[in-house]
Amino acid sequence: MLSDKQFKELEDKGYTVVENVISKADCDQAVKEYKQWLTHFGNNFPKCFNSIIKDHNVGHMETTWRLRLKTKPVFAQLWHTEKLLSSFDAIAIGRPPEDGVEEFQKPDGYWLHVDVTPSRIGLHAYQGALYLEEQTKNDWTFLVMEGSHKHILTRFDEYPEKAERARKLGFYYSLAPDDVDYFKSIGCRLTRIPVGKGGMALWDSRLVHANARPLPKRKHAGRWRYVAFISMTPAIWANEVDIAVHQEAYKKPTLTTHWSSQGVRVLQTSKTPGIPFPDTVPDIARTEEALQLSGMVPYDFEDGKPNGDSFTPSWRKLEAPLAPELDLERHYANGHI
Repeated sequence: MLSDKQFKELEDKGYTVVENVISKADCDQAVKEYKQWLTHFGNNFPKCFNSIIKDHNVGHMETTWRLRLKTKPVFAQLWHTEKLLSSFDAIAIGRPPEDGVEEFQKPDGYWLHVDVTPSRIGLHAYQGALYLEEQTKNDWTFLVMEGSHKHILTRFDEYPEKAERARKLGFYYSLAPDDVDYFKSIGCRLTRIPVGKGGMALWDSRLVHANARPLPKRKHAGRWRYVAFISMTPAIWANEVDIAVHQEAYKKPTLTTHWSSQGVRVLQTSKTPGIPFPDTVPDIARTEEALQLSGMVPYDFEDGKPNGDSFTPSWRKLEAPLAPELDLERHYANGHI
C-alpha cells in the first residue's frame, strides 16, 4: 500500500498521501451514517473547532470504529508490525461556506500547530486523516509546512519561552506569527494538499500543519468535509501507565489524543440531551483485534512475529524549571520523562 516514494516523502517532507485506503462504497456508507447522526441536531450543528468534533463520544461510534479498523494495514506497514495500539480520536465534518454557515479561508488565518512537545525527540508517531469525500486544493483540505518536522525541536531550543508554553499545553503547540515567518524563511513552504476520496493523509507529528478551509469561487461549491482521524503506533512502546490509560478510555468509553503508545491521554467528551452518545463500545470494537488495539488484551511479544523495528521514541528531561502543576507535558507523559 505504501511505496518507497511515500516512505521517502514522510522522511523528507514530513507527510504523504495514501490513495484508496478504503473503497468509495465504504466512504459513501460512512458519510450516510454521519449525516444520519447530524439529523439529531435539528437546525443546529455539533460544537466543533475548524470542523473538528470531539464531543458526543464520536470516536466510539460504530462508524468511526469501522473506519479505524480498516486503516490498520497502513500503520502495520509503516511500523513493520501488526502489534499496534490505536488512538480513539476525533472526526471532522465541515460545512460548505457557500451555505453561509462557515467562513472561507482568510489569508494567514490558518490554525498552524504541531502535535508534539519539547521533551519528545525525533519521530514519535504518524497521524492519519481518512478522507470520505474528495478534497482538492481549494476545498476543506490538509495544509502543511513542508519539511518543518526537521526543525521544530530547534525552534523550541532557541526560544525557551515557546518550549514552556508547549509544556503547559501538554500535547501540542500552536504557532505564533514569528514561528510561521521562521519556517517560511528556511524554505518550509505552506502547501495545500489534495486528498482523494478514500485516501489518507499521513504526517509526522512534528510537522507544522492545519486543516485548510475552502477558497472562494472553488469549482466544487457546496462540497462538505468528512474525515476520521486515526493514529496507531507499536504496542511494545507502551508502559504500564499507558496501557492503564488506554483501558480506561476503552471502558468508559471516551476519546484520547492522537498519542496511542507513549503518553496516552484521555479526553473528556461532553453529552447533549437527545443526542446519541455511545456509553459502551460497539460490537465491532469487541473482537480480539480491536481489544488488542485498545490495550485490553495484551500482545505476545515472544511469539516470533514482528514487534516492529528496533527503533523506539526518545525523550529528554528539560532543564528549565516549571512548577509540577504547570508542567502538563510531564504529567501526561506517563513516566516516560
